[in-house]
Amino acid sequence: MKLTKFGHACVRLEKDGKILLIDPGTFSEDAAFERADAILITHEHQDHVDVARLGALQVPIFTTAGVAGQLNDERVTVVSEGQSFDAAGFVVRAYGKDHAVILPELGVPCENIGFLVDDAVYHPGDSFTQPDREVHTNLVPISGPWFALPRAVEYARSVKAQQTVGIHDALLSEIGLGLMQRFLDADGRPYHGLESGQSIEIN
Repeated sequence: MKLTKFGHACVRLEKDGKILLIDPGTFSEDAAFERADAILITHEHQDHVDVARLGALQVPIFTTAGVAGQLNDERVTVVSEGQSFDAAGFVVRAYGKDHAVILPELGVPCENIGFLVDDAVYHPGDSFTQPDREVHTNLVPISGPWFALPRAVEYARSVKAQQTVGIHDALLSEIGLGLMQRFLDADGRPYHGLESGQSIEIN
């Protein structure tokens, strides 16, 4: 399986000629929207879902009720924590239900579902929800209004993935990106701070 990082939290997975796109939002480049056979969207915030550009991709979308309400489209299947399903030949498991809290007085902003694909790649969306099994590649959020460095490092260590890839990075400068590399590239598990358009192979 091939993983390609796009802007912010968007990644593309390719296997057996099929493409699974995760969280194509308003910070994502047009290249991310060129082709997909199925789409996963973790939650309803615009940096994870670009309603206008998604209209060009007439493929199945798996997501939360909040996103389904925005799209109002028969292509959408609402999924929830604990469900497993097939998306374009990829086996997907759904984890969690809450977006991370930004400010205590605001509470949980919205529903958020993490997706584990083929028991190999885990995308948590805007949360540090952990899957119930070890994974090959953990996509770790590294910035955002809700982000906290100690929780991110603890989360990365707890999941015990063979490798981590930084996502949710649009707010970081080169200095910030380098700092996250320092904190997350530890414990003998490599950290990949991929630039947009860069790919790695998932074995």
